[in-house]
Amino acid sequence: MSSLIAAKQKLILSAVACLGVLALSVPSVQASNPTLDVIGPHEYSLPVNYKSFNVFVQYAYYQSENEAFSPNGGKAPGPHTAKAVGLSKYVRFFTLDSLPNVGLAYEVILPEISVQGKGVNATGIGDPITGPAMWFKPTANSTFGIQSFLQIPMGTKDVSDGSWKCLTSFLYDIQLGKFNIDGDTGFVYQSKAHRSGLPDVDPGTTFHQNLRFGYRAHQYIEPFIAYDFGITGSAKDENGKTIANSATYEHAVGGGLMFHFSDNISLTARYSYGIDGTNTNRTNSLNIKFAYVW
Repeated sequence: MSSLIAAKQKLILSAVACLGVLALSVPSVQASNPTLDVIGPHEYSLPVNYKSFNVFVQYAYYQSENEAFSPNGGKAPGPHTAKAVGLSKYVRFFTLDSLPNVGLAYEVILPEISVQGKGVNATGIGDPITGPAMWFKPTANSTFGIQSFLQIPMGTKDVSDGSWKCLTSFLYDIQLGKFNIDGDTGFVYQSKAHRSGLPDVDPGTTFHQNLRFGYRAHQYIEPFIAYDFGITGSAKDENGKTIANSATYEHAVGGGLMFHFSDNISLTARYSYGIDGTNTNRTNSLNIKFAYVW
């Protein structure tokens, strides 16, 4: 019995290894929060033809996982874990003379993860994420581009799921007077997950969309609504057989406020809740984002 309990705990921990950036395909226990749901309004409101500069962003969220979606989309009990997650991001913005009117950036992201619950206690540094982004401005008030990141399985053992990941997405932003539409659409491809004490799992590919709709009601305050969607194909076991009930999807909605303290400092707060899904823990999270530009 003790070995069964230990195996179940490892499943829970591996399912939350990359919180905030992707939903993992792990049998029986599925991660909440659609991929890249940490973004805020104006995430991709980016300039071109600029002098190089730096940005530091601290994302953080608290997720309560008392509820889940069953295979038929009904309500089911979750693992009753509480997760506190941070994502510390450094971005270097630069340009190339050979690519006029094109913006470039390179990012490094370090996850910090804590999972607490009955029989579950895991804290550590998650798998780091790094990669470039490129964009242009079709009009003065719009942005379109692409970003692609590699997630490297070198985090703390308790919170790393042992698989390499490629996160690639199109990014877009448009400003319409006081209204702003911002978001991304992309996919996550994962290698086979090697986890100590558990059989290998070949996760399915994830597709996601994240949208933010903001209204600049005041010089310093911008209320917004959020929509996040993620869908992941079925995982396969070490023998290549499809794992039952491993395909997932979730629609989550939310709302919040973005505080524009100055041109180079902002703070965003948002609540997000899963309204529909299958085989995944329901998103029920409080999200914070702090950004500093220099």
